[in-house]
Parts: sequence; structure tokens; C-alpha cells
Amino acid sequence: MESCLKCINSACCRLTVEVSRNQYNDTHYSLRSKMITHIDEFIHRFPKLKDKRKEIDSNYDKLYAYLPKEKDGYCIMLNRETMLCSVYDNRPKMCMDYELNRCEKIRLCTD
Repeated sequence: MESCLKCINSACCRLTVEVSRNQYNDTHYSLRSKMITHIDEFIHRFPKLKDKRKEIDSNYDKLYAYLPKEKDGYCIMLNRETMLCSVYDNRPKMCMDYELNRCEKIRLCTD
């Protein structure tokens, strides 16, 4: 987190955060309730196929759900006052696994 505190543009918080079915199931409910599953999105677009949900659902294991973004392109979990993740301790695995060497290529730092 210390290196995140030096970041002044939270660029990684503009990336699409997607989770697998297992990660989704392991995510705390308060965060999971804000995620959108790909199957729900699919059924919303093609309501005639809602009876086929079980068959279609099996196609969504690796990329099961995602965190939507606000109109400004940032993750909905980003606190706009501090520009820090509001669920940092419970953030999705993709965010935990994000490597600082990738981050340094896209962020602006105060140092």
C-alpha cells in the first residue's frame, strides 16, 4: 500500500477488473454485490435465452464477473477524495496480483 500512497493518478484503477467464478464466490458479499456477472449481462441483452441460463453459465468460469466503472473511467471502488481503493484489504485477486513494475509504467508519482 505504501507505494500506492505515492500514486497521484490511480491509473491501475482504470483497468478492467475481472474475476473467475471461484474468485467471485470467495469475494466478500459487500464487494460481490457490486460486481456484474457476464451471464447476467448476457441474459439482459438476450432475454429470450433466460431459460438456457444453466447451459450458457458453464461458458463463464475464467471471466465470470467484473467491477463496473464510473463515468470517469475509474473503478467504482476508488475513493475519489483520497484516490485510494476503498476495499483495499478485501480487493479482488487481480488487484492484489497487480505488479508494481507494471504499475510504474502507467502511473504518475509524487517522487
